[in-house]
Amino acid sequence: MKEELEAGARREEFKKSVEFKMTLRQSNLNPEIPEPCFLRTLDSSIKRNTAVIKKLKQINEEQRESLMDELRSVNLSKFVSEVVTAICEAKLRTSDIHAAVQICSLLHQRYKDFSPSLVQGLLKIFFPGKTPEDPDADKNSKAMKKCSSLKLLLELYFVGVIDDSGVFINIIKDLTSMEHLKDCDAAQTNLSLLSSFARQARFFLGLPLSGQEILEEFYKGLNITPDQKKYFKKAFHVYYDAAAELLQSEHTSLRQMEHENSKILNVKGELSEETATAYEKLRKSYDHLYRGVSALAEALDMQPPVMPEDAHTTRVTTGEDASSPGTGKDSSTLEAIWDDEDTRAFYECLPDLRAFVPAVLLGESESKVNDQSAKTHEQPSDLTTESDQQIVTQDISEVSAVRPPLHQYIRKLLFSDLDKSSIEHVLRQLRKLPWSECEPYLLKCFMKVHRGKYGQIHLIASLNAGLSRYHDEYVVSVVDER
Repeated sequence: MKEELEAGARREEFKKSVEFKMTLRQSNLNPEIPEPCFLRTLDSSIKRNTAVIKKLKQINEEQRESLMDELRSVNLSKFVSEVVTAICEAKLRTSDIHAAVQICSLLHQRYKDFSPSLVQGLLKIFFPGKTPEDPDADKNSKAMKKCSSLKLLLELYFVGVIDDSGVFINIIKDLTSMEHLKDCDAAQTNLSLLSSFARQARFFLGLPLSGQEILEEFYKGLNITPDQKKYFKKAFHVYYDAAAELLQSEHTSLRQMEHENSKILNVKGELSEETATAYEKLRKSYDHLYRGVSALAEALDMQPPVMPEDAHTTRVTTGEDASSPGTGKDSSTLEAIWDDEDTRAFYECLPDLRAFVPAVLLGESESKVNDQSAKTHEQPSDLTTESDQQIVTQDISEVSAVRPPLHQYIRKLLFSDLDKSSIEHVLRQLRKLPWSECEPYLLKCFMKVHRGKYGQIHLIASLNAGLSRYHDEYVVSVVDER
């Protein structure tokens, strides 16, 4: 009953969200641009406008209302280019996109040259031109910037701030260029962007929607032609086929190298540093490509590619992998443990215990504790009730039960998220963990499978089988413990 109520509440919330977008789109498609004489009545001072523009670089949901009130009170007609630059430079999280869309809608309805300038500014993130590349620039930051910009462009199109769908044809044409598959980092970034686009804009690719009638009504207002849908669908599938072919090629190369390394180990007992580094580089390249191709397949409602296993070779690892020179070079392309920044913050930004637990239990205010203790001895002992003692005992147990963030995340994956539909996702997340740090706790959790749900036992077994492909010694530990 509770689950049905929660599902109903989610559907109602989703419906309200779509209805809000439809209303906003109508306002944006027919904006009532204010007359210049009205704008001149607003604050046009450089000092005030500069302060407001500075705030546009830090758009978030918490400050949305106050920022929109400020935007309504100033005349930015002479500072539109600065406004666009600030928005394009803003480091938006997924949770900030909604606020950014509303702010851009307000500016779109007030300044007629805002939207064209904004589109050009956002496109420069994907097509920077011949500006010199910064070799020290963080590749992950660039990829995240492209991802947030693409999400913002799509949402602005959905609400009518952007009315030209050709913008996305140019972006997708570039992202699906076969030239990018020659560069490992570019291929990984583009696969991630294409997966995000396919999930957010299923309508563009002719993919089935969630089945809610309001979505069909919402998408009817978009001017996507059948030819454009065919283009998007073909571009995505052609690129996916090419990426899957590249994945197969890298898989073959990886297995061949593992076979050769096995021969070397049998003869010499160890691999040279150069050979180990080359193998580790190829393995990481393959792993990243496999994750990207699998994510795109999932977004396109396709089955992820299945690579054939060679029973005569095993994955070769060395004890020096973690400290090898090749490992450090690829650190910028390693995938984060958390799916996104919000998930990371949920598990790492823990609440301040001092707000919930008495200072006595945390070893603070010792002088106050001693004074209180002395006063307590002067009073009759029967004033200290049994219930008070239980409450202090309870607080201590709660403090001792606080687990490290990674341990909490592991428990969430295994005992909350794991089901038939999420097993691949859970396996991918477990593989991203710092293995040496998390292996003992993972083993502990797997050994307590009998305390969980009976229906999860076969899923836990499948996870062990999946991990065995990458950590042979771990599976041995599981067997030994049993």
